[in-house]
Amino acid sequence: MDELNKILFWIARCAVLTVGGAGGLIKIVKGKSDENPRDFTEGVAMLVVAAFIFGATFAVQKLF
Repeated sequence: MDELNKILFWIARCAVLTVGGAGGLIKIVKGKSDENPRDFTEGVAMLVVAAFIFGATFAVQKLF
């Protein structure tokens, strides 16, 4: 059961990085190319939130 738990948490981490990281990078590039600082800032915020959630999964895993 412990191994299944580890695998599921790594799947969740990969999903968080894929969705949050890719979305954030796309927003950053779009904001830079359109010279729109609001999109750029939103992209950076998305990356920070994705990194926070990624780190939080390690803490949550310790609780289980």
